[in-house]
Amino acid sequence: MNKNSVLAFLLIAASVVFFNSDLWNNFWYGTILRKPVPTYTRPAPKPAAEQQETTQKAAAAEKRVSPQESTLGESAEAETGHEESVSAETALTTVEDTIIIETDRIIAEVSTKGGRIVSLRMKDFYYTTGDRKGEMIDLLPAGSEGGAQLSINNESFDEKFFSSSHTSSDAPIVVGDEPFELVLETKSSRGKTIQKVFTFSNETYKIGYTVRGDGLADQKVTLGWKGGIEESEKSQGGMFDQTERRRAHYSDGRSANHIEMSKKGTEEPSGAYRWVGMSSKYFFVSVVADKIYDADIRIEGRNVSKNPYDKNSEINYAIFLQKQATSNEINASIYAGPNKIQELSQHNLGFEKTMFPVLSFARHIFWADRWFPPIAEIVLRVLLFFYAIVKDYGIAIFLLTLLTKLITYPMTASSMKSMNKMKDLQPKLTALRSKYKSNPQKMNAEIMALYKAEGINPLNPGCLPMFLQMPIFIALFVVLRKAVELRGASSAILPWISDLSHPEVLFSLPFSIPIYGSNVALLPILMAAVTFYQQKMTITDPNQKMIVYMMPILMLVMFNGFPAGVVFYWTLSSAFGLLQQMWMNKKNKVTPAAATVSGTPVKKGPPAKKAASRR
Repeated sequence: MNKNSVLAFLLIAASVVFFNSDLWNNFWYGTILRKPVPTYTRPAPKPAAEQQETTQKAAAAEKRVSPQESTLGESAEAETGHEESVSAETALTTVEDTIIIETDRIIAEVSTKGGRIVSLRMKDFYYTTGDRKGEMIDLLPAGSEGGAQLSINNESFDEKFFSSSHTSSDAPIVVGDEPFELVLETKSSRGKTIQKVFTFSNETYKIGYTVRGDGLADQKVTLGWKGGIEESEKSQGGMFDQTERRRAHYSDGRSANHIEMSKKGTEEPSGAYRWVGMSSKYFFVSVVADKIYDADIRIEGRNVSKNPYDKNSEINYAIFLQKQATSNEINASIYAGPNKIQELSQHNLGFEKTMFPVLSFARHIFWADRWFPPIAEIVLRVLLFFYAIVKDYGIAIFLLTLLTKLITYPMTASSMKSMNKMKDLQPKLTALRSKYKSNPQKMNAEIMALYKAEGINPLNPGCLPMFLQMPIFIALFVVLRKAVELRGASSAILPWISDLSHPEVLFSLPFSIPIYGSNVALLPILMAAVTFYQQKMTITDPNQKMIVYMMPILMLVMFNGFPAGVVFYWTLSSAFGLLQQMWMNKKNKVTPAAATVSGTPVKKGPPAKKAASRR
């Protein structure tokens, strides 16, 4: 890794960190807009007894009030005439109950109030930090509105009570070889029967979601997920340890569009769509239609309470998909599971396109939103291919880094060769500048003549090969930072690291060092040492000597809070780069270029082989 690649990477990293920091938000809202930074505090969940009492009062009030104004095209008179026909039996239960369904991958809790999914736990994934460490990850944030909301025209069913043949007094329903259907039933304001049917199956994170109803045809049906998505990964502290922003996505099943909001707002795209979803760092939730429809999508960005350890996740989303019913039954589904590329891609719905979106200013850099995601996807698939062979993610990262260095070797060699030529030419350039310092025009002409004689492009083509390989290096960095497969993974070659997705902690200091933090990690120290030797070998200009000492310190501080898998890759890449630099220097070693400061013209030095033979 040479000076150009380090500077390019640091510039990208610094830009991303700064524009996602509290410092920028406070400056933008407080200084420029003169508004408070938007925040929203979620009310704490009520105690169970109080919640049940409130539910019963609301239910009693609902019995006393007249039916809502019709939104299904019927007149108010017809609705009033129907009021008396709704008996106590059709009012169904007014006590909220929760039904638990367990598959081999998830444990879902469905409330009879609104027929909503109020909890969705992942059986193979657990919290690794914080107060909930060791518990299953719940994709629905605590105290949220839940998911699988339903509206028909303008009538919401979120507060209505549904009946079911199952209750919470029953043991959790464990799904067997055959799919299990949970049927929930209620009445609309017109007295029409409405059913919500959830279908649970093993070996999938997909939940069937069907709505049936008398007179449902030709009505506008809205399926939603209001509760957002939980961010399972919390910041461990440190300036550069940033969590991912949640994102929203929508698609026609082939290409995908992405939204990342920094404040509350609403997006309402219209067109032919198949699904709308949202993602956290490692998980994805989506409401999926059975086929492409001319549908209306609504995405609401909502502020949530700002956890001091959750710096960049203050925006969550509510998503809605609205379509015109063509019959009395609408078939849809919900995907709620990990961002595993093999899991996402098997549905053939383009879910995998949500993994590596290019957003904000970055997508305007040479159309990066088109070519970067495929590169990142290829890198991830190669990593998984190596893991399938060696069964160790540490070794897989080693092989992936080595393969990348072999692929980019021609470009790196060309870059190093060009820089070595420029370095060997410095004495001649210094002599020319000294000789013609009083005649800049003559000096420039002589320097151009020298470049031509030595076969060097004055525009320094060594930067071009480095620029061409940067997308691969950045893709590796992003993939290793976002691959859920590394979550909880260890490696035999890094026995002191228990989780490659978290920052390495060799030991903790009893105090915190500003910017660096309190955790001491070995890999960033090794990387800083390799960077020092590489910079010392590459930089010979006295005016740039400070970079030799400052760059390793910056890398040490910045990478100390990065996931161990990312730091391991970058350390290996730096080490391979240093070995390649040493080998190239030995292979292309030449005597220092001859130069004079007298009136004698500067002559090209003897070839390397002849100079060596004379010695």
